[in-house]
Amino acid sequence: MIARAGLLVSAFCQIGHTRKFLQSWRRVLKMPENKVVVTHEENASVVGISFRYKNEVSQIDRTFNLQRSIDEQLGNVLTRISSNIAKVANKKKNKNKNNIVEIPVKLVKTVDEADVADEGVSCHQAFVAKADEHNLVIGEDKYSIDVNPPIVKTVDLPKSMMAGFPVYPNKFEVMFADKESCVLDWFKSDLKFETVKEAQNNLNQVVWLTVNSGYNCNTTNDDIGRLIKVVVTPTANGRKGEEMEVISPVLVSAGPGECPFERRHTLTKEHAGANRLRVVCYNILADLYADSDFAKSKLFSTCPPYAIDLDYRKQLLIKELIGYNADLVCLQELDERLFVRDLQPTLEREGLEGYYDAKGGQVTEGCGIFFRKSKLRMVDHTRIILSDELQSNPLFEDWWEKISSNVKLVERVVQRTTTLQISVLESIEDPSKQIVVGVTHLYFYPDADNIRLLQAGISMRLLQQVMSLCKTKHPEKDISLLFCGDFNSTPEFGVYRFMKTQFIDTDDPDWSSMPEECVQGIQLSHDLEIDSACGCPEYTNYTVGFNGCLDYIFYQNDKFSVKQVIPMPTHEEVTEHIALPSVTFPSDHIALVADLEYKATGKDPL
Repeated sequence: MIARAGLLVSAFCQIGHTRKFLQSWRRVLKMPENKVVVTHEENASVVGISFRYKNEVSQIDRTFNLQRSIDEQLGNVLTRISSNIAKVANKKKNKNKNNIVEIPVKLVKTVDEADVADEGVSCHQAFVAKADEHNLVIGEDKYSIDVNPPIVKTVDLPKSMMAGFPVYPNKFEVMFADKESCVLDWFKSDLKFETVKEAQNNLNQVVWLTVNSGYNCNTTNDDIGRLIKVVVTPTANGRKGEEMEVISPVLVSAGPGECPFERRHTLTKEHAGANRLRVVCYNILADLYADSDFAKSKLFSTCPPYAIDLDYRKQLLIKELIGYNADLVCLQELDERLFVRDLQPTLEREGLEGYYDAKGGQVTEGCGIFFRKSKLRMVDHTRIILSDELQSNPLFEDWWEKISSNVKLVERVVQRTTTLQISVLESIEDPSKQIVVGVTHLYFYPDADNIRLLQAGISMRLLQQVMSLCKTKHPEKDISLLFCGDFNSTPEFGVYRFMKTQFIDTDDPDWSSMPEECVQGIQLSHDLEIDSACGCPEYTNYTVGFNGCLDYIFYQNDKFSVKQVIPMPTHEEVTEHIALPSVTFPSDHIALVADLEYKATGKDPL
């Protein structure tokens, strides 16, 4: 393990020296000669014009890119193209002391080669609206015009690549194409290197070995020290665009060895099967909470800097989630960028559809839900800010009236950005079954048991309201509830008691957890038979300063039975590196995983 950690540290030490390296290693493969690529998005005010100009006499072989106004006169555009070529030619002239012949540029009709500039048309008319009627002529070379072909805007590879973990694009954007239809071909260098600098100096000696085609590339221990390359070919409706080639900014490094979640995977190799759902609930530690100096020096001081970096953690996280073969994944502290760039495209290819909802305010993390499309379909989905509902929803008018007289309490409550994500899912196997799924992350402050209890009460009222609406709309359907999340409350406190016992009285001690912000006169109740699918583990969160059970998969025990709970990692595994996160745990929380089976309802499946 020491040797592996050393290689990882070495790989991350290279990152600071590779920015220029990375920029120089991402390039569009040479555009074909005699073609002008024109881009214009609907309602945009500019037209993009790109072409490769090659002139052996002038010793020029270069791609030119221009952005021109849609209303600019064609003559001005052609003059700009000519002057741009001239600038490059003059630089060559100064170096080589040769005479440079001025190269004229014009746009002609494809039928009779008449000069279009004489007609006073605009840039948009010449290069977009009537592009198929025109050719661009530079010197004696004629260029056809290709409008809005599939284009790769950006492809980046991650700054951390570990053996045994999949490599996929860190950022992937296309125009006039669908990412799912693009072709990604992966290669690895035949040579192995000690450092990125060594690889950079010997790049021209590398022979690229084909690995595979697909969204990702799987690496092995034999790839340690190698470079990875991807060539992306954009396609759309039978059209093929120009390829973009990207070479990794770092070498493949050693992985952390077997992670505890991989031992849990031995129980989830197969899918849950018919009439069952495998549910995962996981606080994955948002990057904005892990990346601060305070987090690194205090909260997660036992985790090496390279291992708390999101580019490292997300490799573990994605491998962990994929290995659970879940039907329903409920995530908290989900970074928006991680969802868009990593989890959504990766899990989509594993058959999971995903939704993300940010917290209120300007927070860039929130809750996410993924579900297996072969088992479930989305009927409805909504994002709710609990503090907004408390103030404006008539459902909570009585509660708001009772707490609004306490200025400090009101201030604390309304400043909370806590989100409740509600999804209504319907079983593909048996459409008579619908599940209302709530995902939340309650307020974290240690003494704020009163706020968490209030948030739990608001959530349950809203979830039951949605269940009632579903039943009213479809009385023939069987409606059930799953409520998952990081509740930031251990079992001895009010939130867990409320879920289990269905009732919290006005004199519950949790209401007075913050004496100056005491909640008075509020009673909580619900009428659902609720249990915790994974029970109450000793802890689901383990850091230097705290450990305890904060996360739950609450389910209706009259609708589901628990068929399997994936055991938590052992205490020795959790504390091998003192606390979480660590080189083998991507979060300070541990995923809850349970298989639930629908109970018989007396109805035949439709």
